[in-house]
Amino acid sequence: MKVDEKRVAKLMKSLSCTREEALAVIAEDEEIDGMSMKELHADETPEQKKARKEATKTGTRKRTEVKRERKVDETKKHLLDAFRIYLEGSGAVVEPLKTEAEMNFKFEGADYTVKLIKHRPPKT
Repeated sequence: MKVDEKRVAKLMKSLSCTREEALAVIAEDEEIDGMSMKELHADETPEQKKARKEATKTGTRKRTEVKRERKVDETKKHLLDAFRIYLEGSGAVVEPLKTEAEMNFKFEGADYTVKLIKHRPPKT
């Protein structure tokens, strides 16, 4: 086995140990480097396995979707309803509303969509 003297000196200095102890640490490191993950974790207790598994979670679990009920904006609904009545009076063919904020209609052979957006009040 070829010994890297710089590595031995560095270990002796950082661990405050003898040359023999530093060589033993290097030998253990090389032995562990050659092991598979299964061999490496074979001697763990159930608590250690649980802690390792918890520490290595990547968050890839799919989140459960929460069904939230959409609030209907009555003001938008009222405005689009008034606009729908006007369009029908002008001869447009209005399709049923998708939501209270969007309306599709046909007028003189062309398709149109009106989307009503309510802006938030400006921050003071």
